Amino acid sequence: MTSARGATRETVLGVDPGLGTTGWGVVRHAAGRLTYLDSGKIRTDSRHPLGQRLSKIFGGLQDVLKAHQVTGCAVEAGFVGHSPQSALLLGHARAAAVLAAETSGIPVDVLAPRQIKMAVTGRGSASKEQVSFMVGKLLGLEFDRDEEDISDALAAALCRILRAGRAPLSRTAG
Repeated sequence: MTSARGATRETVLGVDPGLGTTGWGVVRHAAGRLTYLDSGKIRTDSRHPLGQRLSKIFGGLQDVLKAHQVTGCAVEAGFVGHSPQSALLLGHARAAAVLAAETSGIPVDVLAPRQIKMAVTGRGSASKEQVSFMVGKLLGLEFDRDEEDISDALAAALCRILRAGRAPLSRTAG
C-alpha cells in the first residue's frame, strides 16, 4: 500500500499456526518505522471436532484482519518432526490461516522457519530464545516463556517486511 506521499505503508499479520494454539501478531511498517499493533492466541479445545477447531482459527484470524486493516499476511510453514499425524493437523491449521487471509483478499507468504529466523536474527539456526529476543528488540517488547507462539508470529510478520526490502530504520511505540 502506498500513501499519498508515496511512502510504503504495510500492516502485516504474522501467524504461527497450531491446532491447539495459533499465535498471531500485527506489525505496521510505514516511513521506515516499525510499530507493534497487537498480538494474541487463538486456543481450541482438543475435545471438539476438527471442523469446529478450524472454524475458530479461521474466524478468529478474520476478526484480526478486519480490526487492523491488514494489507499482508505471513504464515509460518511450521517444522514437523513429531509424526505424520502431527504434520497433518498442523497443515489443517496452516490452511485455515491461509484461507482466512486469502478469502479476505489479503496476499499471503508462507515462510519456512529457517527463513524467518534468518531475517530476524541473521542466523537460520537461531534458537527460539534468540528469535524472541530480537523480535523484542525490534518492537520494544518483552515476552514471557509462554508467549513463544506470539513472538514466532511477530517474527513471521517482520520477515515479510524485511524480505520485501523495506528494512526498518526504527521503531515507534504501538
